[in-house]
Amino acid sequence: MDKTEKLLKKGFSADKVSQILIYTGAAVTADAIELAVKKGIDIVYLDRMGKPFARTYSCGQENSATVQRYQARAYDDGKGIFLMSSMIGAKIRNQAYFLKSLAKNRDNERLAGQAERIMSQAEKIKKRAEEWGYIEEARDSLFGIEGEASRIYFQALSNVLPEAVYSGTRTKRPPGDLFNAMLSYGYGILYTEVEKACILSGLNPYMGFLHTDLPGKPSLVLDLIEEFRQPVVDRSVLSLISKNLVTKNDLKPVEGGFYLNRAGRHKTLEAVSERLAKVINYRDFRHSFSSLVLLQARAVSKFLTGERNGYAPFVYWR
Repeated sequence: MDKTEKLLKKGFSADKVSQILIYTGAAVTADAIELAVKKGIDIVYLDRMGKPFARTYSCGQENSATVQRYQARAYDDGKGIFLMSSMIGAKIRNQAYFLKSLAKNRDNERLAGQAERIMSQAEKIKKRAEEWGYIEEARDSLFGIEGEASRIYFQALSNVLPEAVYSGTRTKRPPGDLFNAMLSYGYGILYTEVEKACILSGLNPYMGFLHTDLPGKPSLVLDLIEEFRQPVVDRSVLSLISKNLVTKNDLKPVEGGFYLNRAGRHKTLEAVSERLAKVINYRDFRHSFSSLVLLQARAVSKFLTGERNGYAPFVYWR
């Protein structure tokens, strides 16, 4: 019996569970669903990429109608542009700070230089933000800046990761190597945390600003997740690979690429979950990454409704 099977046979108090993740092929009983709803535990169903395709949850949304009215107005009143530029600026800075941390630990000047190139992209946002007159213009410009920063970032990681597990570029559908497969699965897990935070904060997860509105596309979730990709998922995945805790044996070949097999999914889930639970010092307080996701979603809500004058994105500089 492996570790996963032992965990499946172990009992847990409902008062100590905040979320249940269900893999493709697994099942949950109606009694378990009823108990979860009563206890405010959301159940998330994941596909083989780690992306949620359904969820069951119970949460209070007393102020959701009011918040979502302001959320709709923000598309045209300038607040949407401010949120977009803040979130993408934070993502780019998080990429740069992660590379700076890797460069310091490895005494790698090339990585440090690539980090500075990425940081310069964040500075472009500051300079151009006041020029954007409408949201479509801002979106096009931000995607261009973010795209260049990400190109440098994923190229830079090839200086850290061996060719056997990483091709040097980001690939998604399907992932082309172990690192990309783990990233995609890890982002799916993070996605569930961000979506839950949006709902608990009264926000409409399908009404975003940077990512366009399409049927079934959770645009706001895709906006807010940008602040947490590097601090939560990228660092977890790179650590697993650096410690040789995952190998190509954790992959399942498919046409055109790879997905994680059961063992790979379990290792990635465990690492990302532990990272979400990790407590750090942030703005003079102690928070887990999970609580910070909710804190940021609530900050978005308060900014949209006018309870706060501004919005400070999550930037992790360690």
